[in-house]
Amino acid sequence: MKQAGLIIILPLLAFSLLGSGLCAQDAVTEDYFQSKTAKKAQQDWTLNCQGCHKADGMGRPDKGLPMLTGEVSKFLQVEGGREYLSRVPGVTNASISDSDLTDLLNWLLLRFDPDNIPQKHMPYSVDEVSKWRKQPLAIDAAHYRKNLLAKLAAKNYKN
Repeated sequence: MKQAGLIIILPLLAFSLLGSGLCAQDAVTEDYFQSKTAKKAQQDWTLNCQGCHKADGMGRPDKGLPMLTGEVSKFLQVEGGREYLSRVPGVTNASISDSDLTDLLNWLLLRFDPDNIPQKHMPYSVDEVSKWRKQPLAIDAAHYRKNLLAKLAAKNYKN
């Protein structure tokens, strides 16, 4: 029981420490990435995402598969970005539970782009992922992304 509580607390602690001025690398300890939750999320990444986005998260931009490394958390900086990450086709079609998908999204942000996680960011909840996952951007994903990138550019972010 203690271990289950710790697994829930570690990602929350990591995100809250980001808001305290510590750098992401300090906040996200090896303990989190060695937790059962993080290991399961990494396994889900390998089975559901890595084939297109590659093991290092560099994606295949020439094929319309965006780079995640150093970029994905920037979407959290603009209105609609948090929702977008839960609605892209690869996410909505992943053959995992809403709970596992929530863990995967939270792991992905910490793994591939911890430095751009906003200070006041709260980890994804199962309720919001479940809700947004039922509203996939099957046809509009590229257009939606383009609009978000324009918002990011207006905030002086490069992508």
